[in-house]
Amino acid sequence: MDAPLPTLYKARNLPLKRPVCAICVDRTKGRTEEVRLGYRVTVWLCPGHASRAFQTKRGGRDFVRTLMGVWQANGCLTQARHRALDAHLNQLRAHPPRSRPGSYAWPELRRRLEAHYAAGAPPLDPTTRHDRHACPACTAHTPSRRTLQRWHAERRWLTRPP
Repeated sequence: MDAPLPTLYKARNLPLKRPVCAICVDRTKGRTEEVRLGYRVTVWLCPGHASRAFQTKRGGRDFVRTLMGVWQANGCLTQARHRALDAHLNQLRAHPPRSRPGSYAWPELRRRLEAHYAAGAPPLDPTTRHDRHACPACTAHTPSRRTLQRWHAERRWLTRPP
């Protein structure tokens, strides 16, 4: 006897009040949300597929290729849907997502150093052990000496607790 084919007829643990994820279909996990793509195109996606991380992965090509494949397989890749996917890619090319700049990329380190400064310590040199990232194998660049001096000079711990 062949294994049963997946259907939504008696599928378990699926959202009852919302549509299933357009990509996951019978494997949808979590509460789906409506994502507006422009050109009057909307699609219901699970939290994983609706996330910015998935929509911008590999310059948005994963997201676009996946939705295009789903729509082609269902015979509903309309001109409006194609334009919406093209617009998604063009938007990411024009304004690629970027990591947080400078000191904003190190919020935990800044809080730790500000607590150190609040106790009366002078600004640290970037080569000292206290301001290194917790993972020694990490190749991330720690903040510059000037950034550490600026953090000390701003004295944010005086206006709010570290």
